[in-house]
Amino acid sequence: MNKLKYFSFAIILVISFYITDQIMIYIDNQSPLMKTILNVENNYNIKPVNAIIKDNTIIPGINGKEVNKHKSLLKMEEYGSFNDNFIVYNMVEPKISLKNNKDKIIIKGNPSKREISLILEENSLLEEFLNKNNIKYNLLTKLNSNLSIEREYINAEEDEKKFSDLDSILNKNSLNKNLCFLNYSNIKYCQKKGYFLIHNSLDTNNKQELLKQLNSGDIVLITKSTSLETLKLILNEIKKLDLNIVYLSKLISE
Repeated sequence: MNKLKYFSFAIILVISFYITDQIMIYIDNQSPLMKTILNVENNYNIKPVNAIIKDNTIIPGINGKEVNKHKSLLKMEEYGSFNDNFIVYNMVEPKISLKNNKDKIIIKGNPSKREISLILEENSLLEEFLNKNNIKYNLLTKLNSNLSIEREYINAEEDEKKFSDLDSILNKNSLNKNLCFLNYSNIKYCQKKGYFLIHNSLDTNNKQELLKQLNSGDIVLITKSTSLETLKLILNEIKKLDLNIVYLSKLISE
């Protein structure tokens, strides 16, 4: 009997919340401001773009957004009239996204974002140049690496124990972006942790091919043996292409 009473009360409570919610929606919809929002919301909604999967590789998609009508109304009521600067959005994830395909290898960022990322093997001369010029880059990091400089780090320990130890340090210092780089990181550990698996699209082992093919979305590996002259050529080419150099976590974000 007690269970039946509890069940009946729960149903009444759910119905009550539903009716209250519907009444609030009705009241909102009578507002002239809400009528304006409803008329123009399609102009501001952006559909998400699905990630592209080919075999075991993936190129990230792009999140969409849609107008949160109720929150937008509350903001605009404070302002006193319709103003698109006060539109509040909900994020809309792609149906095919990185989050649901962590077994796939990310080979590029989405080309439409006009961004590119540099991944650097430890090289003090190149690091000094990039730091001095405030150029973002990801450093393939070892346990003995200097973690005090502002940049984004990628765990490059292959031994699982060392990888785990460095992972703990990076997490403790909020430096870990859950990125694993193929041929450098401990992939089994990364898969177990659900980290993103990444491979470069270009590298400096073939300078001519790199400069010829460089494009939006590329993940460029700057190897340890790369000369400063080659790095400057790459940076000049990136500038010509009008691409933004961003951290890898931003490049692959949807």
